[in-house]
Amino acid sequence: MKKIAIVVVMLLALPKLSAQGISFEHSTFKEVLAKAKAEKKLVFMDCFTTWCGPCKMMARDIFPQQHVGDYMNANFVSIKMDMEKGEGIELTKTYSVSAYPTLLFMDADGKVVHRATGAEKAEDFIEQAKIAFDPSKQLDNLEKQYQSGNRDFAFLAQYVKALYTAYKLDAIEKVGKDVIPTMKPEHYVTENGFTVIAHAGVDYKSKVYNYLIKNKKAFIDKPYIGKESYDYVVGTAISKYLVEVATKKTLPELDKAIAETEKDYVSPQQSQYKTYYYGQHYLAQKQYDKWFDFNKKQADETFAKNQKEALGSYINTAYSVAVNPDLDKAGLEQKAIAMVESVKNTDPESLAVNFCLASLYLKTANKEKGLENINAYIKKSTDKGDEPNARVLTLKTKIESL
Repeated sequence: MKKIAIVVVMLLALPKLSAQGISFEHSTFKEVLAKAKAEKKLVFMDCFTTWCGPCKMMARDIFPQQHVGDYMNANFVSIKMDMEKGEGIELTKTYSVSAYPTLLFMDADGKVVHRATGAEKAEDFIEQAKIAFDPSKQLDNLEKQYQSGNRDFAFLAQYVKALYTAYKLDAIEKVGKDVIPTMKPEHYVTENGFTVIAHAGVDYKSKVYNYLIKNKKAFIDKPYIGKESYDYVVGTAISKYLVEVATKKTLPELDKAIAETEKDYVSPQQSQYKTYYYGQHYLAQKQYDKWFDFNKKQADETFAKNQKEALGSYINTAYSVAVNPDLDKAGLEQKAIAMVESVKNTDPESLAVNFCLASLYLKTANKEKGLENINAYIKKSTDKGDEPNARVLTLKTKIESL
């Protein structure tokens, strides 16, 4: 049996192939629909953005493979759509695309029969494409079965996985609330039962959570669960709980809660998580200077060990100052600019540094410095073979209008 794992949109590196892969149309969406109708085929639309890493990996490692092309070209008329440019902007709204890459499989009238958010390998992608021809596996049919009362665990496992593939996280949460309280302990450790638990999640100190902690070895020893999936479920429950404590309770109460949860599980990234929880506490209490100084101190300490990781932390904090409306009146813009300017040479090729600084200079109405950074971003991006996306061009337009 395959080990159960929550699907994360990460793609395995496969060797580049020179053979013919998917033949994508270079035409409008309307023309693609017309061609599909004339050829009695379905439509495949790869919804991507220029900044999406997994989108680029699929385009490089999966779509060019010959057996992928053989299947797709025989059954689909395919199109790649940048969802931040041209007609892609409107199609994003039409098809409620909110995660990338989103893979849409449609009939010739433009009705979606199946959707997925990425695939791990070529075989997984082809399996997703085949679902477009199998109504029994399509989400609409599964939703009807669920609404009609089907609570067979094999079906529920299939249903939550289909919901996750379609990125319907709210629906998964509802399934969890409906189903998990009705489950018996003997269901928890079964493959289908754990699949439901892993996708829907559990609450800290709930009946299921306590059973997981008490019977850790029983779960880890199952070949279809293992330590990674077990840790994911427990760690997610703890993180959700600690965020709630961080935003609603006092600092001593947060300290106590963290110490208590560490008896059950300590993440390999525990220090980063703790930084996040304390940061959330300061933001919730509107102690913005403390939030900024705390995050900077943590990044400074990391800088001595790992400059690249620290640079990411500096940028995350500074960019929050630029775009988080809660921080509009906090007066942190100059501190954020000074912080990023002081470390930007850590990675001279960093696009994120320039985008962050351009956003901050826009907020402080410094047109000259804003243009300097957004133009530097565009040049670096173009040198790498990427055209600036709508988000970048919009930022530049706003700076130019200062």
